[in-house]
Amino acid sequence: MENQFKNNAIRGPINSWLLRIISAYMHYKFGEMKRVLFKDHPGTVVEIGPGRGENMRYLRKGTHLIAIEPNVHMHAGLTKTAQKYGINLEIRSLTGEAIDLDDESCEFVVSTLVLCTVEDLEQCLKQVKRILKPSGKFVFIEHVKARDNSVLAMIQNLLHRPWHYCFEGCHTNRDIQPFIESAGFNRLEIESYNLYSVIVPIIPQIRGIAFK
Repeated sequence: MENQFKNNAIRGPINSWLLRIISAYMHYKFGEMKRVLFKDHPGTVVEIGPGRGENMRYLRKGTHLIAIEPNVHMHAGLTKTAQKYGINLEIRSLTGEAIDLDDESCEFVVSTLVLCTVEDLEQCLKQVKRILKPSGKFVFIEHVKARDNSVLAMIQNLLHRPWHYCFEGCHTNRDIQPFIESAGFNRLEIESYNLYSVIVPIIPQIRGIAFK
């Protein structure tokens, strides 16, 4: 299944360029929490929607990263970042809803600011749970729908249509937490918070670990 937003000849390269431009800022805002969440990761990591490889800096050198990245315009950046950080990269041009890995074949799956873009979130989470080994971890950081009737919610709703078109099909106002809670994981550690930044629509966020 191919997401209509992923390989657009105009939006695809622009989104890849934009991720490169904001890389330092995203590291500043998210670096510490990612170090905590990725701590003690295994030798093989599966990442859904890694973009240009922003999260590789938090992985140990020599890690085998299976990158589920449908936007082919991200692949050159992924390869360059992997070389920079000594990551053993394997790119699969698939969406999160159509992962082709075997059942119970992975210990550690990562998603950061990506579940807002998948077309079928329920199916994507089913795939994550399917490929995880028993007691495997799904680590996530996601921006979410703001509290109803708040200023942030108003901004999210106002910007949703142009934002959705320009940025990989991103939903500024998707309520992601209930989907994770109902995905059938055995245990869930989740925290809701506001991460204030210049990127206003993604201020309301959740982070945590879901254990199979």
